[in-house]
Amino acid sequence: MILKTENGPLYYEVTGDLAGGGSALVFLSGWAMSGACWRPVTQLLEARYRCLTIDARGIGRSQPASTEATFDLREHAEDVHAILAREAIFDATFVAHEMGCLVAALCAEAHPQDVRSYVFISPRASFSQDEIKSLSVFTPASLALREIASFPVVRNLVAFRFRHAPQPYRDRLFDDFAELSPRSAYETAISASDYYGDRVVERLIEETQFPALLVCGDEDKKSAAQARQLFGLAKEGKLATLSGCHFLPMLEYPKQMARLIDEFTKQAGIINRQMMPLR
Repeated sequence: MILKTENGPLYYEVTGDLAGGGSALVFLSGWAMSGACWRPVTQLLEARYRCLTIDARGIGRSQPASTEATFDLREHAEDVHAILAREAIFDATFVAHEMGCLVAALCAEAHPQDVRSYVFISPRASFSQDEIKSLSVFTPASLALREIASFPVVRNLVAFRFRHAPQPYRDRLFDDFAELSPRSAYETAISASDYYGDRVVERLIEETQFPALLVCGDEDKKSAAQARQLFGLAKEGKLATLSGCHFLPMLEYPKQMARLIDEFTKQAGIINRQMMPLR
């Protein structure tokens, strides 16, 4: 489906319990990733939940963005809210990956009626300065996959981020990267670094009563450290560590991720703090 806005089209998909009887799951992708990255998980959950996936402004099929559009994360959060309002989705579980955790937190801050609980997957403390510097090559008007070889730092950054995704999803991730709006990628990353500094996610975890499930792979050291820190702040939450998993749990271990989301969503109102290592 397409929501037309003054900033350009917003593409999203609603699958599963379309009658609205099931609980809603809203999936928010990480940097430079379209909603397609959630498909292995949503197809396992559609029988019991209403699943919403979104291509963020300037990514995937949410293009072309208006020449007047900007890409601050608060604007990405408002895009999410606009789609939820159109679909009459409230009290949803936000399932967010990496930078999507920031978008989820900002959306909840502005529109608390949208959310009832969170699943934060592979949360990251920030983009590194080297990563931000490498993104400066996105300032040209266009970028094609074949041109990545001209930028070894960018090629290595993207290859490193997506290296553990199984096929055919690894190709899908590279296609998303090749086809995204360079301006969107760069401005979104810069904005994300600013909001990480403001501790938006930490503040949400600390100050609200919303249950939270923190998920990380034990091979992803940065995310694991951040997930443990967030778990320490949570009033009501769980921490799940996937053994042998890296940066993309929803693609590396979709069955385990679907089970975690299902169990957490069912218990969201009565969660006890506990550790959940998975083997």
